[in-house]
Order: sequence, then C-alpha cells, then structure tokens
Amino acid sequence: MNKELDRLVLEMRDSIAIAASRLVRIRSVKEPPAADAPFGEGIRLALEEALLIGRELGFTTKNVDNYAGHVQYGDSGFVFGVLGHLDVVPEGEGWIHEPYGGEIDGTRVWGRGATDDKGPMAAALYALKAVERLGITPKNRIRIIFGTDEESDWGGIKYYFKREESPKWAVSPDAGFPIIHAEKGIVSYHISLPLKSSVLLEFSGGSATNVIPSKAHIALKNLPEIRDEVAAFTPSNSAKIVVSDVPGGIRVEAHGVSGHGGAPDSGVNAISPLLHLLSGLTSLESETREALSLLNERLAYDTKGLNLSVAGSDSITGDLTLNLATVALRDSSLEISINIRYPVMFCEEMIYKQIRESLRGTAISKSQDLKPLFVSPNGEFITLLREVFSEVTGEEATLLTMGGGTYARAVPKGVAFGPLLPGRNTNGHRPEEHIDIDDLVLMARVYAQLYYRVMLL
Repeated sequence: MNKELDRLVLEMRDSIAIAASRLVRIRSVKEPPAADAPFGEGIRLALEEALLIGRELGFTTKNVDNYAGHVQYGDSGFVFGVLGHLDVVPEGEGWIHEPYGGEIDGTRVWGRGATDDKGPMAAALYALKAVERLGITPKNRIRIIFGTDEESDWGGIKYYFKREESPKWAVSPDAGFPIIHAEKGIVSYHISLPLKSSVLLEFSGGSATNVIPSKAHIALKNLPEIRDEVAAFTPSNSAKIVVSDVPGGIRVEAHGVSGHGGAPDSGVNAISPLLHLLSGLTSLESETREALSLLNERLAYDTKGLNLSVAGSDSITGDLTLNLATVALRDSSLEISINIRYPVMFCEEMIYKQIRESLRGTAISKSQDLKPLFVSPNGEFITLLREVFSEVTGEEATLLTMGGGTYARAVPKGVAFGPLLPGRNTNGHRPEEHIDIDDLVLMARVYAQLYYRVMLL
C-alpha cells in the first residue's frame, strides 16, 4: 500500500463530506423531461453539480447531453470506470432530518442519496484527487461516470455508452465491500386488468418498483356491512390499518415499512393487506371480488414467487424474490407493478411465460429487464480488487452476491465494490438515509489505492 497516498486521502475527510452534502441537497428524483433535462430539472442540476466538483478538483469533465457525464484523469491507455448514479428514489415519509438538507453532524451526512449513491461518488472523486496530488504519470485513464436514471429504466447510462467508450474494467460503489461479483437478474412486470366497481372507489399505493410500499389506501362506498367487515379484518403482516370517513364512503389506509425492493422481506408491504381485505368483502360485485381474489392469492404477502409458481434458487445468488410494488385504480382498470430479482442461472423468458399462465385474464408487459451479472472469481480483475481491499482494510476480500442491481452490469466486466463494510446496515431507499463519514473515507482510501495500481499497469 502506498502510505503517502493514504495520508493524502485522510487529509480530505471534511472535503469528502462537504461534496457529498452538496449533491444530497439537490432533489434529483426522476420527473417528466424538460428542455435540456431528459429526466427532469433536479437530475440535470445534480449532474451539473457533480461535474462542477470535478472541474474544481482540476479534472477534465464531459456532459453527454445531460443524460450522463464523466470526470477523467489520464489521457491514454485503457479506461477504468467508476460507475455511479445521481438520481434518487422519492423521499417518502418518516424523516426527522430534512431529506434534502445534506446535514453534516460531524460523523454522518444525512439525506436522500447519502448512501445511494451521491456520498460514494463524492468519495470516488476525492480518491482520484489524492492520486493526482501524488504526482504520478498515469499509463491508463480513470473515468468516474455519473448516471442519471439508475433508479428506474437506466436510460441515461444506455445513452452514454452508445456514444462513449466502454471501460475495460469497472467498479460501482453502490452496494458493499468486499466484492460483489454476481447480481440477480431484475425484471419488472406491469399487470393490468379491467375493474369497474361502484363499491371500490379508490385504490392506490407504492412509489417505485424498487421500493417496498410503505403506504397504500382504498376508498369504499359507505355500506354498513363493509364497515363491519373492515372492522373485523386483521392483516397477515404487521401493517397498521387506519380507517376514516370520507364523503360518501370510508377510507382504509395501510401503513407498512419501506425498504429496498431487492430485499422485500426487509420491510412491511402496505399493498398486500388491502388486497387481502378486498378479496373478502362480500359487498363487492362478484366479478370485481373474483379478480381481486386472484391477485390476492397470487401476489399478496408472497416475497418468493411461490404462488406464481416461479420460486426457486441457485447456489450462486440464492432465492428469487418478488416485490409487490405499486397499485393504481384508473378509470376502469387496475394497474399493478411487481419487481422480481431472479438467480443468475434462471431464464427470464420462462418466468414471464409462467406469470402469464398464473395471472390469466390480465394484460402483462415488461417495463424493466436487466440481465444477471456474473464475473468469474479467477481473473486478473478480481485478483486486483482482492489485493487492494485486503491491503487497506486488513480484512479478507470474500466474494459476495446480491439481489440488488448496479451499473456494474452496464459494462462487459464490472462488479459492485463498496461503500459499506460487511455488517453495516444499509439505509438506502429508507427514511433517515445517512452515511458515516468514516465509511466514505475508508471507501476513498480503497479506491485511491485501486486507481494507483490501475494507472501503473
């Protein structure tokens, strides 16, 4: 390990936290496109701010039509990429700290994106500055690439790589250490079925396919028997049910616990108990109750795909998971989205075929389809990452897998690498998202040594 380089990184502790805070303070949630803002004004501003920080540090930057951008050090040789994103999921409810305050309390940076993925990208920038200050002549190029649409359809990074060189190797600081060399396939399905009811007036819940829905509600016509059935209902998970009066009816809210859609058992789904409740309401029209009963039977409370007959696992990435993500009653149809993370040895086409059979009578389409990632543990790239991680941390660099998806799969050979050490609780996609500054500094120390090694290859 280059000790002088490590010292330079440690001197930058406060600067890393301030840069992370600058990015967190921008609400970069995807919105409808605007002029020069393909994913909304907030995301455009976040990209501009990240590139501005890069220029302030003295690096070459490039904005690729506000779809993505990069900061680069070095002018020749192969490209080593750091792939991260500046968009965030909606803030949701349950915050004590201001979601976009970027508060620094001396030990942590608070706010949406602090962990996922703005804080780590700030650390990646300052790791590069430390290497530049060391004064070596780089044989290869380090390119820190900022994506803008990772939390939804990956439109930004796809646009970028149609116009820019793909890295030979890449890491994504969007998960955890030591090395995540395999990621499950990710696919979202949109389910639509005709539903016209004079009793069910509203049904809405969830915010995004990769977030466990923490809140959902229905509105029902004010009928005495419905009030009795609602009062007698007990959900099969720990969601809290709240009933209130609204003009012409009653409103039933379910309050769960949010979390990352890649780990649906880590939260409490708020949509599931409402499907459960509706499937048993005798006052609903028979066709409506039958349709809702099918959805309840196949989707509610099931995080493994057992009731769709798509459950399974492999020895590399483990179980298939299912997140019942969003629901909306619009005009005369019910629209539902589910998000499935499937093992690397599974076939998405067969999953799709089976879901169509299990939900016959509904219209099903794909809105996201990211193929699995698997990088062999025996190559030069993984060996390099293992050596660097162990040198800096003194810990064994074990290989991990996960159900989440990162930009590592956007390139021929990429892995998720940081920012959190094993045992750290990830809080991305949750209220009160934050990251320890010490974790950002550790990541910067690891990345600086990695850059140094790559530049001298």
